[in-house]
Amino acid sequence: MMDHFIISKSNQQSLGQPKIKLTEHWDLTMQGKKYYDYNNTDTRIIIIGDYIGGEEELFTVDTNAIPKLRGNFYAIVIKNESIKVYSSFLNILPIYHTINNTLISSSVELIKQSSKEDFSIDKKFILENLLFNYGFFNRTFYTEIKLVPCNYFLELQQEAVIKHKHFETASLFTKTPLQGSKVADGLSTLFIETTKFYFPNTPFDIAFTSGFDGRTLVSCATYYNKEFKTFSFGKLNNEDVSIPKKNAADLHIQYQYFDLGKDTYIDQDYFTNATEYIKQQPGTNGFIYAHFLYSTKKIATDTNHLLSGVIGSELFRALHLTGAVTSKSLADIFMSSTPQEIKNKILNSSTIKHLKKDEFKTELEELIQEIITYKDSIPKNLTKNQQFYTFVFEEVFRKFFGQWISMQMGYVNVRTPFLDFNFITALLKTKYAGANNDFFTENPLKRMKGQYLYTDIIKKTNTKIYHQKTGKGYRPKDLREPVFIYKIIIPFLLKRFKRKTKTPNLDNLSIISGILANKDPIKEYLKDIEPTYFDFSSICKTLNNLSPYTPEKERDTLLMMLSILLSIKNSSLTKKQTITTHE
Repeated sequence: MMDHFIISKSNQQSLGQPKIKLTEHWDLTMQGKKYYDYNNTDTRIIIIGDYIGGEEELFTVDTNAIPKLRGNFYAIVIKNESIKVYSSFLNILPIYHTINNTLISSSVELIKQSSKEDFSIDKKFILENLLFNYGFFNRTFYTEIKLVPCNYFLELQQEAVIKHKHFETASLFTKTPLQGSKVADGLSTLFIETTKFYFPNTPFDIAFTSGFDGRTLVSCATYYNKEFKTFSFGKLNNEDVSIPKKNAADLHIQYQYFDLGKDTYIDQDYFTNATEYIKQQPGTNGFIYAHFLYSTKKIATDTNHLLSGVIGSELFRALHLTGAVTSKSLADIFMSSTPQEIKNKILNSSTIKHLKKDEFKTELEELIQEIITYKDSIPKNLTKNQQFYTFVFEEVFRKFFGQWISMQMGYVNVRTPFLDFNFITALLKTKYAGANNDFFTENPLKRMKGQYLYTDIIKKTNTKIYHQKTGKGYRPKDLREPVFIYKIIIPFLLKRFKRKTKTPNLDNLSIISGILANKDPIKEYLKDIEPTYFDFSSICKTLNNLSPYTPEKERDTLLMMLSILLSIKNSSLTKKQTITTHE
């Protein structure tokens, strides 16, 4: 479990909790008591979160290598009246700071609560979230609070706070990736050995769904004879429940599912957790991810550690579909060949239809130019897919998955074995990394390269899982033996045909049921929001027409808009102060 922290100038008023003196000029305040304080000669290191390693390693590595150590944690290094604030690999946990650099924290809301300054809402951040499902740059919901960039740390001196870059993502990529059975064998062995460090010696839980990420961790945990339980969530007919439920029974391992189809969840727990999620992380789509917070609380009642397979699929398989992780607007940026094409596609995006565009005209024009400049800054020596993966590594991992991890860490230690520096470094030297595949390929045979690695890990660690059918419609075994290639091609074609001929029911997580059951309180929230910037007739029309068969992009756009509006409501700003216009 992780408590939030805030670092402030020593002459600032107490924030209500005991201060921890860092230097003559800076103090640390914790929301709780969960931190580790290490001292060695002239250096002091405070760890907040779940560092997986020993004290000696913290002091023997170069301080800039601390983020490469295992675990999801913050490190505050104090030496000679200088303070360095790090987040673990790829800044998966956020570091925020006020633009005047008087407050540094793990939480936007903690900064807002602790400051006497006035805060205004950033219109560009609203645009970014609607277009991409998370911030594209390092803005936050509030103009006066910024996010530290990926691979950067803050150095706090007496009169200045300086950002320093400690790692280049582009250094991970290669022009000549390796492949072959020996390469795959070495990688799978490395991953199996890596998981050993992430499995606690006490009982823990693994998120086990119909895909490969969770079952790979389950397979490795059985290999090491660990004591653990598994879980997933959804309605009972959801494949992410029915498949792991059957798999776990066959494996004789403990499994529990959180039934999101229950009336109590739909009528009460959904809205409660959605609004809490948004309160903790303003501007994020809590109405889509309420089930993450709900299930995390349930898991945390009897375990201290949750093993998660996040980013596994993104590492192994080339991204090929637009959705929550990679929006259509994001794909458009990297698929477009000219700046004008990028501009046209963003201006015509349906995801900003609920805004009064004239009120966002200046911000949208500026944002588009910033995006064009960003794309042009990505190293040209990388392949098109590696350029795209530069954004995935530096922005998607920390802003999409990182928001889950950060939120969950308030209740339970989340361990992410796929997010391991040494393993990722080795993987990206090979053809088995999604980054080294073709750009947005839909060819299932090419996409099999990454899945092959899953199967190699599973074959070495659990024979039963190797023969169990996944939600893809085939077994891990089928990916390795050419005689079973038809078992991969047929499900692929059937799913493709189904997508084109049948409108899917998108309520397997009771997201739509939860919204419809709470439509009245949601509309109440909308009443006091300044109407100048938002098209409430469009929002209410879409809300009234919402059903399990509403197209996913339309549903997600609506729920992101509602999350943003609830964040505005929560901000406690007056109507005149609600939105900041960029000059």
